[in-house]
Amino acid sequence: MYKNVTAHSLNKTIILVLLFSSHLARAETLSVPLKIDFSLLQQLVISQLFKGPSATTEILHDPYSCSEITLSNPKLSEFEQHLQINTQLKARLAVKVLDNCVPLLNWDGYAKIISKPVISTRNSRDIYLKVIDSQLISHHQESLTTGPLWDQTKQHIYPLFDTFHLDLTQSINEIKNLLPLFLPQHSHTQINHMLDSIQLKDISIDQSGINGKLQFAVDTVTPAQQKEQVLNEQEQQQWQEKWQSMDALLTYTIKYYAQATELEELRLTLFDILLDARYQLQDALQQDQSTDPVRHWFINSWTQLIPVLQKISAENPQQAPLALITLVTATDALQALDKLGPSFGLDVSIDGLRRLARMLNNTPGTDPLKYDQAIDPELLRIFKFNPASSIEHSHYQINLWPINTAVAANRPLDNWIPAPNELDTYLLQVRKLLINSARQSSEKSSLTAQQRDIFQKLILTTAWQESCWRQYVVKNNKIVSLHSSTGDTGIMQINENVWRGFIDKHKLRWNIAYNVDTGSHILLKYMTRYAIKKGEHKKHGGIDNLARSTYSTYNGGPRQVARYRNSKAGAWPRKVDKAFLDKYLQVKRGNELAVAKCLGGTPVSKASSQISAKKASTPKIQAVSGAKKLIHNETWIRQQNKNHFTIQLSVLSSPQAAKDFIRQQSTSGNYAIYQQSKKNSKRLYTVVYGYYSARHRAEKESRQFKPLKAWIRPFKDIQASINSEHLISRKLL
Repeated sequence: MYKNVTAHSLNKTIILVLLFSSHLARAETLSVPLKIDFSLLQQLVISQLFKGPSATTEILHDPYSCSEITLSNPKLSEFEQHLQINTQLKARLAVKVLDNCVPLLNWDGYAKIISKPVISTRNSRDIYLKVIDSQLISHHQESLTTGPLWDQTKQHIYPLFDTFHLDLTQSINEIKNLLPLFLPQHSHTQINHMLDSIQLKDISIDQSGINGKLQFAVDTVTPAQQKEQVLNEQEQQQWQEKWQSMDALLTYTIKYYAQATELEELRLTLFDILLDARYQLQDALQQDQSTDPVRHWFINSWTQLIPVLQKISAENPQQAPLALITLVTATDALQALDKLGPSFGLDVSIDGLRRLARMLNNTPGTDPLKYDQAIDPELLRIFKFNPASSIEHSHYQINLWPINTAVAANRPLDNWIPAPNELDTYLLQVRKLLINSARQSSEKSSLTAQQRDIFQKLILTTAWQESCWRQYVVKNNKIVSLHSSTGDTGIMQINENVWRGFIDKHKLRWNIAYNVDTGSHILLKYMTRYAIKKGEHKKHGGIDNLARSTYSTYNGGPRQVARYRNSKAGAWPRKVDKAFLDKYLQVKRGNELAVAKCLGGTPVSKASSQISAKKASTPKIQAVSGAKKLIHNETWIRQQNKNHFTIQLSVLSSPQAAKDFIRQQSTSGNYAIYQQSKKNSKRLYTVVYGYYSARHRAEKESRQFKPLKAWIRPFKDIQASINSEHLISRKLL
């Protein structure tokens, strides 16, 4: 019998453990700050108690209309950890005698009401004001504590403020509806347990306003132990939709509140937040998705935005203060959950974003989560962004291979990839475009003459650093715009995601003048808004710091304005900033045409750079045999797609022998010479021909070189074998 009882008890214990195991998991009690600053609280007090014209309320209701006491223009502040409300008070006291009002007192001064916020015992989500003292003060700072006016005022002030209630039931219900949308891994039981635990606690007053805590318990969830698999196509699409919705909501919110303020500084702050958020988003998208960096990015950016929204709401009494309180508290709750770590299973869902949007503004017919890449006229107007090009060289269009290799002075730059014998002409025209754009962008700005000179050098250097003055490249035998995997486009490498809504993406890719002007406009904003405003030119390094600081901002976003002089910056940013400085110093010496080196050419001489592009047609890189037989060097080989193929023709003992060998070939096209490793202390030079996206195409083309026993090689093999420290002398060309 004893054994049976023991077994029964043990089984019962096991069952109870299984049933309630979710509650045995670690739970965290979160205290989310509930903040109601004085500006919002004042709006609430006025909306409830001062409903008359110009924020007035009449507290004495005389049926004979002989007497009246009016309060107006309330101002809220903290006084010894209590809420102090100062209002203007006007009083007229009279008595009715027969049909006449006989005046007793006219008084004009102030009323001071001291109260403290208290959580209602009947409704734990309701805050009311308990008046503990009041005073009447004249304009001469004399206190009135006796007499009929005092008696009448005190008799009516206390009941008036007793009617004020800050009912947070709706706000807390909104948060209760929101939180489950961000905790998809929690069970129904865990969610209910969390929602039931929400309590309003610890209401107090400080110099900022009313403070309290929204407290609730959240359980851990079991994180997945197995290694995350690579996202499939559907998951990739869902992932993209999610981060685009986050960016869209952030952009919509910033635009909505920028339109609601007339204060230029607040608008500029919103512009800073938008740019910084989009730069940070680009960084987050490059990180390991298993850590969900985009979620952190969104919550951090949203949290950064909240204080600005509060300031704008304070200057707009028509804004619903309770809605903003809800939004602020919900944001603090998400930030607190995010800090708990992955074991609490926070995730940002599309439905969660939509509910945040409804807290913000529920406008019918508007989708705050729509990710639109078209130009947004409202964004351009609000933030005064207008890089309209006045240097439209030609219509923009997609041009297909083959490239016209004829020398053409002053030809349109659109769709032009210069052949070696066109490089001088091309560079002179691009330089002219960059300089003209710099001048036109800065001529109506507040820059000094010295700063405009720095700005011009900045434009030349940035285009060199970002693209080697290229707008286009060849891919799959077609001319395409220079475009990075992170969305940077064209000669100025403008990021299409960062500047979404501000730029015409098609023109950015296919119109070099538009790309240059847009980049100039952005750099001018960065120089004036950040580098100059923050006094970077007053730091060690002087006026040239403006170029360096502006480029650091251009490359990394608004928070990187001082990156170029930050010894604790990462290794890669330091390398980028050093490379920029090296190029800038060359431009400062008038040697900007040294950009030719990264295009496989030699710099245009100073003499030839002074003559017009029309006359500057003497090639520095010449075709060996006719305009269609071109020799390239190792730089050209490095620029080719590593997965494409070329045809190896011969290995020779000297550059001249390699050049003579090419002259003997009857086939026109693109040849290249590169130096192999030394053999018996002698350098060997290999000749290759052409570039092909597929091996079978290269094999078909190689038949014409059958006597040479040509063989097909992938560019990646050749690129790996090239010794970067021993480049072929440009003299061989």
